Amino acid sequence: MREHVENRAEYLAAEMLLKGSGLNMVKAATLALELVRRCGGSRCSMRRARKAIELGAEELKNGEQTVSFAAAVDETLKVKCGRRPATLRDIRYFTGALMRRCPELKNFPVRKLTPQHCSRFLESAFSSGRQRYKARAVMSGVLSLSLRRGWCRENPLLRVDAPSFREQVIAILAPEEIKCLRRVAESPGFRDCAPAVWIMMYAGIRPGEVARLQWRDVDLEERVISVRPLASKTGGARHVTVQPVLGRLLAEHGVQDGSRPLCPPSWPLRWRQFRKEAGWGSGGRFGAWRPDVLRHTYASYHAKWFRDFPLLQMEMGHRSSALLRARYLNMEGVSRERAALFWEVPEREELHG
Repeated sequence: MREHVENRAEYLAAEMLLKGSGLNMVKAATLALELVRRCGGSRCSMRRARKAIELGAEELKNGEQTVSFAAAVDETLKVKCGRRPATLRDIRYFTGALMRRCPELKNFPVRKLTPQHCSRFLESAFSSGRQRYKARAVMSGVLSLSLRRGWCRENPLLRVDAPSFREQVIAILAPEEIKCLRRVAESPGFRDCAPAVWIMMYAGIRPGEVARLQWRDVDLEERVISVRPLASKTGGARHVTVQPVLGRLLAEHGVQDGSRPLCPPSWPLRWRQFRKEAGWGSGGRFGAWRPDVLRHTYASYHAKWFRDFPLLQMEMGHRSSALLRARYLNMEGVSRERAALFWEVPEREELHG
């Protein structure tokens, strides 16, 4: 009788606890039994069970905290608003193309994206390996930001292999082509363009970076050119060695006031005119100008003459040697003799004659 009364009291107490929860005694018992089984069966203590409930609730809350891919893209653009226009343009282009060509991605919760989803979206949106490679990098940036914001548990693209593609071999400048560029640089009509051309040729600095350099970035005493974060394509600072040939050319030209831009006004137009005068472009003897050919020429001649890959990698601003080896080094026809000619310091009379 006493046991019956105690059981009745426990039943009524349990019923009171469940009141308003939406659970009846059977449902509550079923959940409790499942919890006990998952936490070690008969060995499960109340403390362990409560810990399991706490962790499960926290995980459920985190799982529900997410945003759509489109919202993650908007946040990425806000965070990177201070980056260069070209960087923002790439983010908009590749994410826009992904969402246009794969409409379901736009409102897809970033927490639910899997490596399989990401791989399928990239393959559906882009046909070339190079575009998939770039799109993967942009999409990975969006998901890395989402991870930092707590909108997803991982960046699934880290488990997706980078698309493979064959880098196009860019032929470097031949001695005759270099001679024509030097001739135009030393002519009165294009003397204002000469420092930028020499720095691209003999320091391997990118055209876009040269356009953002100032004369204060050129230190002939220390024999370095400082590519500041705001001027760098990748956002990282680096120093590039001023080799003797470049030092002589810049010294003969004369270093200008420190705050002045290194490139002349209307630089894109002047650079096109310079190349046309040297023999490139429609009707020119050398045909179409090859983008980044000066940087490729610098890298190949540097590797051949100095034979110092770690130094070249640092001066090119690459995080690893993989890109350098795959894309920038075209050693075909590059002899030690040609490399010596490239790095040869001109005599003073050659500069004015």
